[in-house]
Amino acid sequence: MNRLKTLFGVLKHYSNLVFFIVGFLFDAVTLVRIDSLLDLSLHAVYLALITGLILENERRGSRPVTSTGWIARLWRYESELLHFCYGGLLSAFVVLYFKSTSVSRSLFFFVPTVLLMVANEMPQVRRVGHRLRLGLYAFCQLSFMNYLVPIALGVMGGAVFLLSVLLAGVLTGGLVWAVHRLHPSRTRVSLAAAPTLVFAVVIGSYFLKWIPPVPLSLQFAGIFHGVERVGKNYQLAYWRRIPGNWFHREDRRFLYREGDRVHFFVRVFGPRRFRHALGLVWEHRDPASGRWNKTDRVPLEVRGGRAAGYRGWAAKANYAPGRWRVSVVTEDDRSLGGVNFTVAPDPSAEPRVVKIRRM
Repeated sequence: MNRLKTLFGVLKHYSNLVFFIVGFLFDAVTLVRIDSLLDLSLHAVYLALITGLILENERRGSRPVTSTGWIARLWRYESELLHFCYGGLLSAFVVLYFKSTSVSRSLFFFVPTVLLMVANEMPQVRRVGHRLRLGLYAFCQLSFMNYLVPIALGVMGGAVFLLSVLLAGVLTGGLVWAVHRLHPSRTRVSLAAAPTLVFAVVIGSYFLKWIPPVPLSLQFAGIFHGVERVGKNYQLAYWRRIPGNWFHREDRRFLYREGDRVHFFVRVFGPRRFRHALGLVWEHRDPASGRWNKTDRVPLEVRGGRAAGYRGWAAKANYAPGRWRVSVVTEDDRSLGGVNFTVAPDPSAEPRVVKIRRM
């Protein structure tokens, strides 16, 4: 019994962190797809609850408020509920942005948010806590609008991103105005400082192409010796017994013979009614300088809606031995991912063992 009391005491002391993790895991498990109406509605509810909790917290800080009954009992868990909502949103952002690009770029959204959440719990920064809350709120609004608006419009690009920023700015500005009304001693400039900094960093990061290209995501990319459509499926041919290729169901080590073409097959997920012109960029690494030189850019128009992703492929007959890579990029050259592989002449004249992979 004493151990249980000790455990509950520890959990209570770290209740904000516990509820943050619970919210994170809850949304990570329940998240279906980026254009799911249920998930989008849930994220909107999270933001609405966060808005209401911040305003009520500021209202209670501006004048004495006496609550009775269920409201008083519920308000005791205000901080835990707030952290649960933030955890749910952060989980969604990490999952969705992680799917859209590499791990390093998805960390752009994960690390700043976690740092803000940790800082919000430090006693040293409690006196400026309202600024951190508004900064984190602005970050969440921007992250949400960055995929909600493209999904709603069915397109993406610079103009759509700026529209997302505008909508997030209106909502964040409204909260700043409401907090200022409750606390006239806090100037609008001081309240808007953290959100403005967040907006500046996110806008700058977008034009530096650091932000993942949501709502698109790369589901699969691979190199094969042949691609053929049979009915509703694609048959992808690869040589299973090539040395160095034992653990791949594709031709990451492409051994060629006369007449062979390199086939790149890709599956890209896009929301329903979504269209975008992607590019498949082929690059060869110069063995002397170590630089990647672009040789081709093949257009690929994506039509969204298919749960398993839109399928497309490109073939290359003119290639040189060495290291290659194919990247899947948006119209404005934002990378969704790709594949690296090596090309070398086949030293064997024995018949090949063909394996087929269906997608």
